[in-house]
Amino acid sequence: MAYLMALNTPKSEQIRIQGVIYGLGALLLVAAHLGSGILRTETISFSAILILPAMAGMWVGFKLQDRIDQASFRKATLLVLLVAGLNLLRRGLLG
Repeated sequence: MAYLMALNTPKSEQIRIQGVIYGLGALLLVAAHLGSGILRTETISFSAILILPAMAGMWVGFKLQDRIDQASFRKATLLVLLVAGLNLLRRGLLG
């Protein structure tokens, strides 16, 4: 995200690129969970049910994205990066 922000990527293009990257990461995560045994027949139904709230969140996100201008989107993205960075510092320092 920081790299896309540094390039001044338009928000629609930034969301598209992130979607591709996160989608590929999700496929790799599913493969890893299948290999490790975390994702199995007993747990896959619960995982499938959790797709519904994820899709609802995506729908809300797309609606908000359409209403936010580029400058506000940039500020919101930077805020998310700040919170994520502070959380990583907290986890690293406090264990």
